[in-house]
Amino acid sequence: MKKVILLLLNCFILSSSFGQASTIIAKFSRFYKANQADSIYTLFSAPMKSALHAEGNRQFFKEMKEQLGEITGTTASPVQTGSITEFRLSFEKPIMDYAVYIENEKVAGIYQKEISKKRADALPDESPDNFSVENKIGKLYGTLTLPKQQGKVPVVVMIGGSGPTDRNMNQGKELSTNSFLMLAKGLAANGIAAVRYDKRAVGKSAGANKTLNILLDDYIEDANLFFNKLSADNRFSKVIILGHSEGALIGLISALQVKPAAYISLCGMEHNLIDLMGQQLKPVLSPQDYQVFREVADSLKAGKMVSRAMPSTFAPLFTPSSQSFLISSLKYDASTEIKKLNIPLLVVGGTTDIQIPAVAATHLAKLNSRATLKIIPEMNHILKRAPSDQALNVATYSIPSLPLHPGLLPVITAFIKSNIK
Repeated sequence: MKKVILLLLNCFILSSSFGQASTIIAKFSRFYKANQADSIYTLFSAPMKSALHAEGNRQFFKEMKEQLGEITGTTASPVQTGSITEFRLSFEKPIMDYAVYIENEKVAGIYQKEISKKRADALPDESPDNFSVENKIGKLYGTLTLPKQQGKVPVVVMIGGSGPTDRNMNQGKELSTNSFLMLAKGLAANGIAAVRYDKRAVGKSAGANKTLNILLDDYIEDANLFFNKLSADNRFSKVIILGHSEGALIGLISALQVKPAAYISLCGMEHNLIDLMGQQLKPVLSPQDYQVFREVADSLKAGKMVSRAMPSTFAPLFTPSSQSFLISSLKYDASTEIKKLNIPLLVVGGTTDIQIPAVAATHLAKLNSRATLKIIPEMNHILKRAPSDQALNVATYSIPSLPLHPGLLPVITAFIKSNIK
């Protein structure tokens, strides 16, 4: 049970420590592109500076660029070793990869690696950077998938869930689903376009974030940028917002702000992130540890940061940056916000979702008279067919070739076609 719950909470744990490390790797990549070896040197830990003096550092990166060319990809490992976060860099000339290790906001190591075999979660021909927007910090990269038919078509903005989730709903080997890639292709086959994107600090959008304290409103603003650009594109008749998991809350608030033609929630939470964390943690914590969690949660709900000692079972969830994010997210409760929506909305849940139970979708749909509710039997949180057994269910999270649940695409396409005229 402990292994399962750690995976379920992995998305959020990563989002806090990942936000800090991703800022460093974004600077590293930016300095590398600008041939600023001395600036890269300032990112190094003291042992790294001792091992590679300034002049040696300049020569190292000069030779690296001559041999490998520009950095073309940055992939975060979903598994941390202690306080170390690993990023794998791929290059223009596919001779080798490099792994960069970040610890305590410093570059602690750089090592040559064999080129990663092309995985199903990183298909360049199916995930081109052909659609982008710019926030106040940098560029957010995405993929626009178009149907073959001519004329104006509806388009869906797809918003991913928590943690370092990329445009295809992947976070590396531990979360390798391709669910958004499959959904976009399925929509296109039914005459509906779709845009999916790497959220700020993730994948190709790593440079679109320069702060350790990402707030939920930052993600909402980014979603609005994609919506606004699509709304101004005369190739599209209507724009629909679709969000998955935490992305469903982001999409809901975005929908209230920008007024899309329709809104779709896939496996969205019923209330807020802290309550969801409590639901997931309660079965695996001791009564004493759960009491500490409740005290920490109550402080955050009151808008107060917490600096007390916490049990190791959940302390990684409450770093200073993650506390800032959680406090920012508490201004929105899905059950309150969904009542305000006055457009067609589809609320989807799965009976074998072990992260957000299907009852959440049922409760949300009851709060809005314009909602259509669909509970899909044997669909889990990553939108695949899965059994209720937790170990077998979680095993599907790392099999990217598994198709979408066959009941999902017909539900979404029927909703769009019946409500978008």
